[in-house]
Amino acid sequence: MTNLIRAELLRVTRSMWLVAAIAVVACVGWGVLQVVVFMTPETVNERSVNSAYSMAQQGYVFAMILGIIVVTGEYRHHTITWAFLVTPRRGHVITAKLLASGVIGLALGVAAALVTSPVAAALLSFYDYPVWTPDVPFVLLGSVVSTVLWCLFGAALGALVRNMVAAITAAFVWFFYLEWALVMLVPAVGRWTPTGAGKAVSGWTRDALSSGPFAAGDLLPMWAGGLLMISYAVTAAVAARLINVRRDVT
Repeated sequence: MTNLIRAELLRVTRSMWLVAAIAVVACVGWGVLQVVVFMTPETVNERSVNSAYSMAQQGYVFAMILGIIVVTGEYRHHTITWAFLVTPRRGHVITAKLLASGVIGLALGVAAALVTSPVAAALLSFYDYPVWTPDVPFVLLGSVVSTVLWCLFGAALGALVRNMVAAITAAFVWFFYLEWALVMLVPAVGRWTPTGAGKAVSGWTRDALSSGPFAAGDLLPMWAGGLLMISYAVTAAVAARLINVRRDVT
């Protein structure tokens, strides 16, 4: 299994590096917006400071796309058949891809946290806001965990759909249209969606979006959001493994 995971990691392409770079830039951009636009001297508190650091998980859509690419790349280039021939146990191949996506998500999450944190701290200091709170380490850890789970979730989605374009399109339609529409119609559902769970892992409360469809404090506690996000990722991963073991390659 270790060799299979290593082989998957060696297949990292330039397009995947590009997606990862965009994810980090997106996190930094959201961190800047959080401090410069959403925070004011009258409203700044520990929660808003934590929110600035929690922007390290805002590249979650790109993390999910990375996971999709890890699995669907071989289907797109028609090399998955050779992978199954070299390793006849399909379950091992799929499991290796899922675990490799988790490793890639971990690297991305750490990179996003390392880049976003000093930017957020510098901006907070520039505006004479508190630069640190006791919860910041947990927020950053939650952001890394959230990124790992999103990448794993994307890999599972890719294994279920197998078509890269279809999987990415379905993800974008859900997260940018259907989920927001659902939460606007039924706000209480927001805490139970994958996005709500993923943001709760990093301690998000959406204070900055209190005028939108989400009210401040409407997300689950960090530990509960983590358990819910893990259940989403693991359920999708198990389903992907079971289905790919039984169905035809083409």
